[in-house]
Amino acid sequence: MSFQNPAALWALLPLGAAIVALYLLRMRRRDLRVPATFLWPARTDEVRANSLFQRLRFSWLLVLQLLALAAFAFALARPQLKQEGLIGNVTLLVVDSSASMGAKEGGLTRLEEAKRLAAEAIRSAGAGDRIAVLEAGPQPRVVSALSQDPTRSLDSLRLIRQTDAESDVGEALRLAAALAEQESSARIVLLSDGVFEPIEDFAPGRAEWVYRPIGSTVSNLAIRALGVSRTPSGHQIYCAVAAWGDAPLRGELSLYADGKLFDAFELSPEPGKEWGRVVPLPAGTQILEAKLKAPGDALAADDYAVTLTDPRAALRVLLLTRGNLFLERALALDPRVTLDKAATLPEAAKPESPGPAVYDVAVFDGVPETAVKARGILTFAAAGPNSPVVVEGTLTRPEAISQEQHPLLLGVSLRGAYFETARKVRAKGPSRTIATARGDDPLLVVDDTGSQRRVYAAFDLLQSDFPLQVGFPIFVANALDFLGGTQTEGALAIRAGQTLALPADRAATWTAPDGTETALLPEDGLWTVRDTSLIGTYTLRSGETVRPVYAQLRSERESSLRPASELRLGDRTVEGATTPAQFADFWRPLLLLCLGILAAEWWLYMRRS
Repeated sequence: MSFQNPAALWALLPLGAAIVALYLLRMRRRDLRVPATFLWPARTDEVRANSLFQRLRFSWLLVLQLLALAAFAFALARPQLKQEGLIGNVTLLVVDSSASMGAKEGGLTRLEEAKRLAAEAIRSAGAGDRIAVLEAGPQPRVVSALSQDPTRSLDSLRLIRQTDAESDVGEALRLAAALAEQESSARIVLLSDGVFEPIEDFAPGRAEWVYRPIGSTVSNLAIRALGVSRTPSGHQIYCAVAAWGDAPLRGELSLYADGKLFDAFELSPEPGKEWGRVVPLPAGTQILEAKLKAPGDALAADDYAVTLTDPRAALRVLLLTRGNLFLERALALDPRVTLDKAATLPEAAKPESPGPAVYDVAVFDGVPETAVKARGILTFAAAGPNSPVVVEGTLTRPEAISQEQHPLLLGVSLRGAYFETARKVRAKGPSRTIATARGDDPLLVVDDTGSQRRVYAAFDLLQSDFPLQVGFPIFVANALDFLGGTQTEGALAIRAGQTLALPADRAATWTAPDGTETALLPEDGLWTVRDTSLIGTYTLRSGETVRPVYAQLRSERESSLRPASELRLGDRTVEGATTPAQFADFWRPLLLLCLGILAAEWWLYMRRS
């Protein structure tokens, strides 16, 4: 037993001494003459009380008063008993559902073990305990809000599904901390193997934190690399398999070209080592897949990998800007794009730099266009010597009145958009105008006659409401298609758990690898897909168009499967506890005992009176 406020016990000494002193004090009376004394029997106790110091005698009233004082002082000291268990008066259970939690140990996956522990804890809750359940998945969510209904909390555990993706545990814990901040005393319990990104810039708050580690080190084989490179002897495939754990495993790696098996290897890498092979790529291959089978392999999510051999299926974009969140968001949401941002042109993008072009598309936003090594260039407002226009002045509040049917403007309308200012330009050379304002002033000019495609927009995005229009993300996607030389209807390879945003103009259906179908409705010109937590092939159907999307894990952190012994929360370290301890207060019963003793003391005094 321990005390939260042990200083309150010191009150026993002065208060107890004061009560005892009251039984020793001399009674003060005034003299009164009476005609006779036979009406008053002898009262020896009164005589003693009138002496200077009374000898202390046993009294039940004194005993009861001292007992009441002791009970009250101990209640103020807040005594608590140490108990084992996960549940407190207010408990938030955070269950990790990341890919590593799918590792099998002893017939159960780590997630199943975590859910079993959570269920046991919920069943052991007291009548007044409140419990909430949160899932730490790719998108953290509250599965069950704080309630005193254990049946509801148990049912919510069934809603937590295993994922093949990395989880945002840090965001889940921030959500739990925000919910716990509203409670005077709360406990946050994380059930996880600790295999996730370090949590930085975190404020744990005043809640009590408990980390319950799940799992042990197990052996695992994982596809670590799969790629295609161009060599003098043709396109070559490089594939690598890494081994984690203590015990060696044997497995078989199969390679598929557009869904057809063309090669297979038996492998048995030593723990901590890597197995690798280089093989020729079959001619005409568009989609390359690798599948690994290994008896005793703990984790299946990292046994699949995919890569698209068409270099146009992925775009590396250079954004030269002084700051434009609208444009950055539109570019970053495109799943094909790897975005680099800079204020000035990097050395690797300059025409005189050696080697092939590093970037597929360069975007100049408010930065004067300069010569750049890229397949296509998109420029807003600030034209340069290489732009397809000549600047002749400034337009005030131009109004778009016409636009041509061009792939760049498919699903996009500039009519109705507000432009505060724009450059007054004239198309030069073979370039052509595809959108004009009143007075036949060009708003959009394209040049696709040379080896480098160019698109020039005469308006500044930050001086218009076009970024707020539904057609803006569609315009950016169309521009990437036009400048990068690829189409958005092609296959995509993404990371499992990645949020996907694609240009949209009508409803579509999203089908997951397990057959689950989800209806997608366009919002702000985009389909936003968040259900990509499983590895395998997804299908996006829009009318007659069918687009495959391949999801894979490819995470060394998830594949290593080594549980963390402690949890780092900002500047605080929480040690992993197999049997977490909690302290139960019992000051309330002591306070009730104090009141009961005082009631007994009052009854005894009244009876004597």
